[in-house]
Amino acid sequence: MPPQLEQFQKAKPRIDFILSHTTLNMFSGPRKNCFLKCLFNTINSIFFFLILLHLQNTKCFELSFNSLMTILTFLATIGYGLRIFVGFFKKEKIEKLLKNIEDLYGEQEEDQELEQILRRHSVDSLKIFQIFYRWGIYIYFVGGFLCSFYFRFNEDYGLMYELPFIGSENFKDNFLWKEFPYIIQNIFYMNITTSTILLDIGILFLGLQVIAEINILNDFMKLLNEKIIIEPKFLSRIVKRHCSVIENLNLLSEITSESSILQLILTCVALLFGMTFLITYAKGFGNYAIIICGGGLGLPLCILGQFIQVKADILSETLYQTNWHELRLKDQKMFLIILGMAQREYGLKAAGVYDINLYTFVQVCRN
Repeated sequence: MPPQLEQFQKAKPRIDFILSHTTLNMFSGPRKNCFLKCLFNTINSIFFFLILLHLQNTKCFELSFNSLMTILTFLATIGYGLRIFVGFFKKEKIEKLLKNIEDLYGEQEEDQELEQILRRHSVDSLKIFQIFYRWGIYIYFVGGFLCSFYFRFNEDYGLMYELPFIGSENFKDNFLWKEFPYIIQNIFYMNITTSTILLDIGILFLGLQVIAEINILNDFMKLLNEKIIIEPKFLSRIVKRHCSVIENLNLLSEITSESSILQLILTCVALLFGMTFLITYAKGFGNYAIIICGGGLGLPLCILGQFIQVKADILSETLYQTNWHELRLKDQKMFLIILGMAQREYGLKAAGVYDINLYTFVQVCRN
């Protein structure tokens, strides 16, 4: 078994947990994972209905921090639900892409130099994924706790949901009953932030593997003139690997197509509310938190799309730098085919139309 495949098998339980959570596959994997997935979705569903109840029982709607955060939290729960709903229908594409990734990790090269390239990029992408998995969950979990903690001790925010069977006047003098709704709100926010970042980490994992495959292809292209002397069919292998990159890029774009446009819309709404309140309450910590959280909804995906676009554009530059004129006439014809493939624009697209990159994110922020 290749060393990179061993590393992949070690990380496979985490990968399966994240992707099954993304596709709403509640009862696959170990019991602990099944319990966590059910817990995430159950708590978020309850939170959604309690926020909706709070909005319905608001007799006189006034634009305030409480109403703002309630609406934004309501949109966040809707966004979470829609993303896992979309993931459910994208299950086959995600499984196919995961199978292609696993096949990549299972590849072996007889040539020592090519084997090192394959191993280095595969293992590096797994290391980056594990860093984001570990620290992403910690940061968002703690962030959810700190936000709800701040809401508790700032009277402008208060409760963003309603518990009808707890809000009795009989308990207003009881310290535990008074704090109980805020404790529950704390749990709700930690759950929604953690479960949401898991969806992003799942897409990040798939994107990192596509980037790793592009890097492998790029390094193979750099060795074209050297390796084609030893192995006459080396150019054909590059064509095959290039087709695999295009297939996986298209799969990833289809997987993120609907959810990405949703994230960009939510980013625009959150930034709009945040900037509006920032003008009125310039020194409010909550305003900056809203802007950071709003940007965090769409920024990671746009950064991933930017990296993929840049890496894909480098492929054509690498081909131009090869001594293609030294190839045999038959290989030169095949080289032109590869060059034509590399010159096409590749990347993620929101709703199949809009490019997902940093330029798109800047445009959303400006508008």
